[in-house]
Amino acid sequence: MEHIPAPTVSQATTPAGDALTHAVIHSVATLLNQDATTISPQTRLFEDLALDSTGVLELLMQLENDLGAEFDPETLEPADFENVESLVAYVAKQGDA
Repeated sequence: MEHIPAPTVSQATTPAGDALTHAVIHSVATLLNQDATTISPQTRLFEDLALDSTGVLELLMQLENDLGAEFDPETLEPADFENVESLVAYVAKQGDA
């Protein structure tokens, strides 16, 4: 019987077709100099990745550069940075606006 390796955290929790989630994870990983496979949609930005208020602004700039988008900081709520999944929802909502 062939051994099939277990999926990584991001493969197990991120749908293969969710390009936006992958892009946000990549941006977070790049900014924080971390391996993207260690970050999942459930990863908490402040508690798990030690993001601080300066890091929030840097992350927004990183996302704007990586996604070619522009975000209005006035529309941000603390809940938008609870975890990667909530940040993806914010980015998607801003893209629809």
